[in-house]
Formats: sequence, C-alpha cells, structure tokens
Amino acid sequence: MVQPPERVRAEEIPPREYIFVLDVSGSMFGYPLDTAKELIGNLVGNLRDSDQFNLILFSDTAVPWRQIRTCHRRNIRQAIDLIERQDGGGGTELAPALEQAVSLPRDPRMARSIVTITDGYMSDESSIFSLINRNLKTADFFSFGIGTSVNRYLIDGIAKPVPAKPLL
Repeated sequence: MVQPPERVRAEEIPPREYIFVLDVSGSMFGYPLDTAKELIGNLVGNLRDSDQFNLILFSDTAVPWRQIRTCHRRNIRQAIDLIERQDGGGGTELAPALEQAVSLPRDPRMARSIVTITDGYMSDESSIFSLINRNLKTADFFSFGIGTSVNRYLIDGIAKPVPAKPLL
C-alpha cells in the first residue's frame, strides 16, 4: 500500500509559475475591480520565493506585464502598483488573454497555473473552453468570479474543464 506523507515540508513543494489573467473591463468598474485588486494582491503577495508569476490585464485587448517574474518583493510591489492603477473600461475579451497566457514561454521544470479573475460578462464561452481543453497537459486553470451577477457557467467551466471526447 502506498500512502502520501502526513505532512509535506515547504521545501518539498516544487516551484510553480502563476499567470494571473485579470479582467479590467467596464463591467468590473467599482466594487468588482476593487475586490479583484485585493484578491490578486493577496495571491501575488503570498507566493513563495521559488515561484514565478506574470499578469495579463484584459478588456477589449490583452496586455501581458512584460515577462515572467520571480517573486522578489520588488516585482510583487510593481505588480500590485500596476493593478492599483486600473479603474475599469472597455469590453471583455477573455479568449485572447488566455491565448497569450498559454503561449508565454514556460520552464518545463515548473508547474504552470493560469488564474482567471473576472465577473464573466462575455458570451464566447465555447472558444474559451476549447482553448482550455487544448492546453490541459501544460497548465492548470483556476477561476475566481467577482461581482453580484457572476457568469457561473463560465467560471465553473474554467475551473472544471471537460476534456474533449475521443473520436471512435
């Protein structure tokens, strides 16, 4: 019988690469974006020194934040400052932002997590789900829905993708 260890020491956890895909569109103006800023500040602020991260801010367009960054305090502060300057505007185009996230160069020794933070006010769920399903072997996908009328179908679909059925 094989059993996992009772506790895993922090140094035994392999380094991870996080790509945070943050919705800064008009529908996120006010409370949703303020909540998202606090959430992503906590997420980025609690990464380990061995982890790496990047941000992709999206609305009508998707803008990656330079390159993958190490989790040094200076880089984290710069990321939080960038997020704090956002005030919401434009449409919501998640698929191009996710396409950028999965196409960023990656270190094969690190596990990649793509974290989407959005209210989900968009209608292109099928292309988003297809993109995620095509990339399940190279990244894990997580989602946070923020706001009073979150698109649960989208948020749940990002977090629990269903692999395409094999052709017989």
